[in-house]
Amino acid sequence: MVQILQGNWEVPWSVTMEVNSIRALMCNIPVRVIHIFKEGNTLADFFTNLVFDFAGDFQFNYFGEIPTTERMILNLDKAGTPHIRRSNQDS
Repeated sequence: MVQILQGNWEVPWSVTMEVNSIRALMCNIPVRVIHIFKEGNTLADFFTNLVFDFAGDFQFNYFGEIPTTERMILNLDKAGTPHIRRSNQDS
């Protein structure tokens, strides 16, 4: 997406409207678009996957409605604690 928003890659037709909306916003406000690994923003990755997995809109009206694991991620994020991905490798 970074490459698309920076104009280095063609826009896939399936997201043309969204990219055009983002680019219009980018003309009006100063922004910097950079890549970040999903581990750098685990909570945003969770919410993104939630929307795509269920192909719809979600709304949480209060903190208790957020699933337990994601509440923990949110609290760690608020505290500035990094999320480290662990890999199980066969020895």
